[in-house]
Amino acid sequence: MRFYFRSTLTIRIFLWIIAIVSLIGLIVGILVFAGVHIEVSKGQGTLLVSTCSFTLLFSILFGTIHYKADADHLHLNIAFVDMLSNRIRIDKILNIVIKNGVFYISYLWKGADPVISAIIINPKRYDELKTLLMSRNPNIVFYEEKQDETSDSKQQ
Repeated sequence: MRFYFRSTLTIRIFLWIIAIVSLIGLIVGILVFAGVHIEVSKGQGTLLVSTCSFTLLFSILFGTIHYKADADHLHLNIAFVDMLSNRIRIDKILNIVIKNGVFYISYLWKGADPVISAIIINPKRYDELKTLLMSRNPNIVFYEEKQDETSDSKQQ
């Protein structure tokens, strides 16, 4: 199951517009190199190919950041690459905490000290991810800290 990285609709649209414009620029640059007569010089074609290929790659990579849960691990993927290299084993997750609207997990990785990680997904999908993780590891302790508006105002 995939849980996409939390970003606004505006950012996602912006990333895909950059990808489309970069793809068009890359195609125009390749056509110039192929000898198609377009009112673009070889130098401009080179610039289009070099810059548009990088912006296309990076916009697609940032547009595809997601968390993926399989039977044993929770992965953070950019495109198809697991950035955490199977670091988060679901059976090693100790706690799930939702504090100030952020989803945190603590898990054992190396040694006895737990690692705390923020999982940045859409808050509407917190319950879905919590249910999924707790169904695969019933020993997870869940805690949700509600924001208390009165204590916040007293501290200020």
